[in-house]
Amino acid sequence: MRRRLLILAITLTAAVLTALIAPLVTAYAEERAVTLHEQRLAAATRFAALVDDSASGAPALLGPDLARYDAVTGSTRSAVIGPDGSTLAFGAEAPVGSDPRYDDAVQRALTGTPTTAPSALWPWRTDPLIVATPIGRDAQILGAVVMVVDTAGPRGDVATRLAVAVAGGIALLALVAFLVGVPLVAWVVRPVDQLTERVQTLASGRRPGAAEHAGPPELRRLATSFDEMARAVEYSRSQQRDLIADVSHQLANPLTAMRLRLDGLAADDPAVEPVLAEADRMARALEGVIEVSRAGGHDRRRVPVDVAAQIRERIALWEPLFDGRLRVTGIETEAPAVLEEDLVPTIVDTLLDNAAKYAPDSPVEITLERTGTGDARRYVVTVRDHGGPTDTGSSSTGPTDTDLTDTGLTDSEAAELGERFHRLPRHADVDGTGLGLSILVLRVRDAGGSVVIEAAHPGLRCVTTLPARPGPGTSAANPDAALPAR
Repeated sequence: MRRRLLILAITLTAAVLTALIAPLVTAYAEERAVTLHEQRLAAATRFAALVDDSASGAPALLGPDLARYDAVTGSTRSAVIGPDGSTLAFGAEAPVGSDPRYDDAVQRALTGTPTTAPSALWPWRTDPLIVATPIGRDAQILGAVVMVVDTAGPRGDVATRLAVAVAGGIALLALVAFLVGVPLVAWVVRPVDQLTERVQTLASGRRPGAAEHAGPPELRRLATSFDEMARAVEYSRSQQRDLIADVSHQLANPLTAMRLRLDGLAADDPAVEPVLAEADRMARALEGVIEVSRAGGHDRRRVPVDVAAQIRERIALWEPLFDGRLRVTGIETEAPAVLEEDLVPTIVDTLLDNAAKYAPDSPVEITLERTGTGDARRYVVTVRDHGGPTDTGSSSTGPTDTDLTDTGLTDSEAAELGERFHRLPRHADVDGTGLGLSILVLRVRDAGGSVVIEAAHPGLRCVTTLPARPGPGTSAANPDAALPAR
């Protein structure tokens, strides 16, 4: 925006300067054309007055005078033309009559009409100036005096004036842009930039700090309105989190007490077991709701971690359950990053737990890839299963679980995965709350990454991209330690 406004201001200033300079230069070019034409026309009229029609050789006697005049001016070729168009006398060099303008000027002069001044002398017009005036006595035309004038000198003067005007205009334009345009644009754009940063901060889940209300009155009013909106949004978020925390606290204690009693009853009555399982599911759902409510918060901390090492640790724990069906690549070398300490383990546990539930006999592929360099370095964790033998699919869970797919999973069904409490109808009998993937997506998004869930035909593929370093849009707190050296 700053660049566009500056270009607009410079363009408008250049247009104003052009509107001022162009008439001045045009007036000077026209004045030079009129002056030169008047000087040569006066000389031609004087030579026409010297012609005596009583002696047939009189016009030829003007030859020396024409030659001296041409020598003095250095840019003129003069001639006396008879009534039949023939050249009767000329100066040092006879004019060349091959130019249509020359023939036209002679014909007009022989009809009694002298030439008029051209509109202007411009540097790019190299054609000569042709001046012709009739020779006459009483009402009889006896011939004409013609002068062909080289306009290089006057055109050079006009070019000099034009160059000086353009250079002065550019210098003035630069001075105005530096002293007026840049400060004015900065005065207008600075509050817009600050407001943009604060909007991005608010969109990322953080509370924007106070900003200086500067710039035009309209922008100051806009900044004030944004401050009021930000306070209202932050208050609403705080109220929402407090409400969920209070409700969760009030529900947790009775739920725990109920579960303890159900444990005692289940020991004597096996019919209580389903009720106990439902109590466990309610507890997991409550934990999931609390986790969802923390999305976009500021209570998470990032620390230096090794993504590859964390994946290796989780694979070692899950390997006995999969009995050699885990195929892992890309975790041999170090992958340093600054992330929440439990984020990568949560990703791996969530996706492997779903694979174990919904694709119990399927091989599962886990790949860690590295892209970019420096602060733009990112890690891509891909988990893909191939479906099960009967219920050949996979479902994604979070700290609890959520439903994914089987061989019949369509792309539209895969696009809905990750929504809160979303479960596929054919997996209704599988233990889960439908919050796992949504929690996973929110946590990765808070870390500045992204999650892509898609049908693999067969099975399901989940591609998680994590930044090596946190960006300005992440909502987690900054780490206390630096990124470990590679």
